[in-house]
Amino acid sequence: PPTPVHTPIHTPVHHPAALPSTFWSETSGKCLLETRRRGRRSFNHKRLVMAVQQVALLDFPWVLDYILASRFNGSLKQIRHAVCSIVLTLRTILSAAVELGVLVSEDPNLNDGALSAKPFIDNMVYVITECLQTFPLCLDSEFFHSFLEPLPSHLKFLCGNFHPLTHMKFADPAKEKVFENQTKAITQALSDLPSQCSNLELYMSSQEPILKQIHLIKEHLRAPLWMLMHDFRRLHSEEQMLVADVREAVRTIRDLQVRELQDNAPWADLMGEMLLLLLPLWKLSALAVAKGQDAFMRMVASPPLDANLGTQRLLQRLIEVLLSEKADYLDITLWFAAEPSSAALLGSAAAVDFLLPEASNDEEFVTFRKEGLTRVQEHIPLLQNHIVRLPKHVRAAIGARWRRVVEEVHLYLQLYLRVIEAFSEVQKEVRGFVQSHLFIEVVLGLPSMTWIIDDVKRTTSQPPPTLRNGRSTAAAAAAAAAAHSEGMEASSRG
Repeated sequence: PPTPVHTPIHTPVHHPAALPSTFWSETSGKCLLETRRRGRRSFNHKRLVMAVQQVALLDFPWVLDYILASRFNGSLKQIRHAVCSIVLTLRTILSAAVELGVLVSEDPNLNDGALSAKPFIDNMVYVITECLQTFPLCLDSEFFHSFLEPLPSHLKFLCGNFHPLTHMKFADPAKEKVFENQTKAITQALSDLPSQCSNLELYMSSQEPILKQIHLIKEHLRAPLWMLMHDFRRLHSEEQMLVADVREAVRTIRDLQVRELQDNAPWADLMGEMLLLLLPLWKLSALAVAKGQDAFMRMVASPPLDANLGTQRLLQRLIEVLLSEKADYLDITLWFAAEPSSAALLGSAAAVDFLLPEASNDEEFVTFRKEGLTRVQEHIPLLQNHIVRLPKHVRAAIGARWRRVVEEVHLYLQLYLRVIEAFSEVQKEVRGFVQSHLFIEVVLGLPSMTWIIDDVKRTTSQPPPTLRNGRSTAAAAAAAAAAHSEGMEASSRG
């Protein structure tokens, strides 16, 4: 049964069209909070059952403002009207100042007085533009203090810059009339501002408890979200460093290949591309270990996957190969050549849903499942044929260089897991806090955790590269696979 909740304060929402579609019923447009009769009480007690709303992490600040606005804006109506009147007055001054600037700039008979008046007009436009900042949906005490406290000094600055303009004269009667109308509009607006500021200050004093409550709610949620955003930026920079390390390894191995083997074929480029394509699989392996392999294997053994014991052992072996402390990228490539099915199982939709936190963006893994894995399977036979033919000393040198890259991948995975863990904690905290204070159940959605997905899509959409002998990668892969199959049959007969 749903958790008992308090009855929220009802506040009408005047603009339902502005609310995201997730906040409204698909059929009736009514609020998703339903009233259900519960219990066998004689007085037919009614309780509110909360519908869980999934909100993307990056959209949550805006959604939180909307929730607060729908809850408290009825109590802050006078304050909002006072702010609107001040904003309209400032816009009146701004519009008139812009018109004055146009008159001064277009007058062909400019004298020194008109030229010296232009900086005063520019000063007025600048200070009003600074005042007209972006307003949040729900105004709190912090915003009001940042908006109201500078207004007296801004008003004094506007009056000081406007006074010299009143002494200007235009030779053209039409322009002089326009000038007089604009200066009158500015004079009237400047005289209205002090009383409007006093009204706003009075209304703020009467509603200070509500303003402080809104501010405390925002402050409580701001710190964990800020730290989480910092972790995302750090993960982004680590991913960029990993990609740069892969490119450097490709250049080093390409030079080694040319120097030792006199071979210009794009083997190193294919290996670098495949390593980046396999990053989602590495992440899923790390998530499986972090969540517990026993629980993961029980999920794999149950519907809809229904994996048998042999398949489960191969899947465990794949995770061990990818996450081993002494992981060798060449051995990983040969493992995929020998056992390709476990990668598809680990990247399946059921496995991804089980391993990722609730309401996560799985675009990265969908792209791997639909495009990346196919590309990897095209590369594997060709790379296997190349690896087994490498001279021992060349293979050792190439393996050592890729081993350093794999170590960087493991360090990146450690940070990835820490970010996932931090997000899960923030998701739980936000859900509980919003439910207890605002009587709405909100689940934060994990955004995409990679910034190279577009590069991978472009890579997978390109045709296979051509090798030195003129055959495409796909053709060479098919030939290598056929040769490998013949070799296996011959060894079996032997």
